[in-house]
Amino acid sequence: MNQELTPQQIDELFAFCRRHYVHYYDVQLELVDHLANAIEEKMTVDKTISFETALDDVHKSFGYKGFAGVVEAKEIALFNKNKQLRWNLFFKYFTVPKIALTLFLVGCFLFIGSVVPQNKLNNVSAIIAIAFVVFEIFVAVKSYRIFNKVSKKLLLISSRYQQNFFSFLALQFLVQFVKFSDKNDLSFSGYTFFSFLVGLMIAATLSYYDLCKKLLDISHEQYPQAFVS
Repeated sequence: MNQELTPQQIDELFAFCRRHYVHYYDVQLELVDHLANAIEEKMTVDKTISFETALDDVHKSFGYKGFAGVVEAKEIALFNKNKQLRWNLFFKYFTVPKIALTLFLVGCFLFIGSVVPQNKLNNVSAIIAIAFVVFEIFVAVKSYRIFNKVSKKLLLISSRYQQNFFSFLALQFLVQFVKFSDKNDLSFSGYTFFSFLVGLMIAATLSYYDLCKKLLDISHEQYPQAFVS
């Protein structure tokens, strides 16, 4: 009969992984499963060996680099798998109604630009830019609140930090655009470009938020222990 580890020993394996710089919980799960199987096999073959000795022997079998090579391989495999999942979920957002909403927003911006004097286009673009900044802050707060439910680091949702960089670049572009339009008269063609750009950024932000919710649902299903109860 195989020797099975106790829940306390499994907890020690998780602590052992954290001490050896395995930060992501989903990677820890795979590594703990590997360690537990190897330790149970050793303890089944040799009834006199202790858990600590078996763990030390298994850890030494990884070589002088320890977990580094295995962790890197597992992180790459999980990242590639999750990358494909994220892209699939991202593109699924762009259904006909969502595309129609984006075009409707752009149409509203263009209609406003067509009915105001051209010398007021600068002011209109500034107002739209400010509204977009407020919108980005609102979505960022909502995203923070839903991610706050996660109590452990997961590689599956680590990509959310990339969106912060995207939002920063988008906002910086808008700031520079507003500064430029403040010093130069904005033509209607320039305003049209601005309108399409803002519409696309709004669609990208909404798709990101939708992606966050779907990833959290998948994470909760696969790793319920990583969420605040």
